[in-house]
Amino acid sequence: MSNKKSNKKQKMKQLGTISHKTSTNKLIVPSKITPKIGSIIVNKQKKPIGKINDIIGSTKKPYISIKTSPKFRKAKVGEEVYLSTNKKRRRMRQRQAY
Repeated sequence: MSNKKSNKKQKMKQLGTISHKTSTNKLIVPSKITPKIGSIIVNKQKKPIGKINDIIGSTKKPYISIKTSPKFRKAKVGEEVYLSTNKKRRRMRQRQAY
């Protein structure tokens, strides 16, 4: 028996398809799951397209508002989007000694 980790690909969680774009360049996606605000959203090629800005509507069928910026890839209406599987590690800020 070997203790090697299996190299299975992590399956991305599908968030939904982009329904429309607002006048403030935010993307609206109807979803079946409620993700955390600030999560990074990626396309099929795992390229980041934005961050979750707001969650609107009921908890059973929420609408996700995705904030885009020039550093992210452009997304089109009708494109499927996914939650990023990369977990960001938060670093603790070191306190200064007095």
